Amino acid sequence: MSPLLDVRNLRTHFRTSDGIVKAVDGVSFTVDPQETLGLIGESGCGKSVTAHSIMRIVPRPGQIEGGEIHMELEGETVDLADPALSGSELRAIRGRDISMVFQEPMTSLSPVHSIGNQIRETLFLHRTRDRKEADEIAVDMLARVGIANPRQRINEYPHQLSGGMRQRVMIAIALACRPRLLIADEPTTALDVTVQAQILELINDLQDEFHMAVLYITHDLGVIAEVCDRVAVMYLGRVVEYGTVREIFYNPKHPYTVRLLRSIPKLGHTKKGEPLAAIRGTVPSPINQPPLCGFHDRCEEVMEGVCNRHIPALAEVADRHQVRCFLHSDSIQLEDGSIGTLERAPA
Repeated sequence: MSPLLDVRNLRTHFRTSDGIVKAVDGVSFTVDPQETLGLIGESGCGKSVTAHSIMRIVPRPGQIEGGEIHMELEGETVDLADPALSGSELRAIRGRDISMVFQEPMTSLSPVHSIGNQIRETLFLHRTRDRKEADEIAVDMLARVGIANPRQRINEYPHQLSGGMRQRVMIAIALACRPRLLIADEPTTALDVTVQAQILELINDLQDEFHMAVLYITHDLGVIAEVCDRVAVMYLGRVVEYGTVREIFYNPKHPYTVRLLRSIPKLGHTKKGEPLAAIRGTVPSPINQPPLCGFHDRCEEVMEGVCNRHIPALAEVADRHQVRCFLHSDSIQLEDGSIGTLERAPA
């Protein structure tokens, strides 16, 4: 089965007065039909910019500098990163074939338009121009996402709804045209745990009903373990580990992934007064980063003269399990994106 989405060596940079911010620097992954891929990492690692690049909504001064974003659309493969794609062609794809649920619904929903108008906007663009039919679809979608009294709610405004209900409205808008791929960018941020569980269950149920794939972006490892099939761990604009949920959680290879998993509080394993495990240091500035492993200054297994001079390539260490680390491979990523071999000094 060919992948629904195939991202290859994607590079998205922001050219600022201080230098070049390589927010996404050579990211590659695939999403199969009806699969859920989790994209995890600390804040600022490039997760959301990756999603915005796929949707082609990167804000200025950001720009896709290279790479490919192949998506299967009606029997043909389209490169969404192709600068030759016109605005009208991209608008025909967004909402119909690929949709996105953004982090913060209060800033994503228009405060001056009713819920019904915001759902109808997508329907008028992709499904129907008939107002009555659009209203019926809107009411049906609000009911599907668990909003009570949907016929009343379509005439209300975002400020009249709770945070959980606004997030459900965002999901209804994203799924109104039944896309083949849903990008969920931390859809449970700022929600209490009960509502979080309801939103996760809702996305899972609608995924089964609509037979769609999901790219789930989060920093919550518990969510990843519950809803995802495969995981891509990001750090400083690069995927550092990529594999199945079972491989990542039970056999992590990259030092960053290992320390992420150690930082999860475990019931009954932490003594009273004992500090939680944490990764030392902070994420370095992504501005004008030289060729090196971005995690080298926080890594306890760092190899001086190697990790601080070369970019490790994403190498396969097991079936469907790839790691970007010199502890497991001598492959290096060159500036043009090609793969070279590290020459180690003889012992």
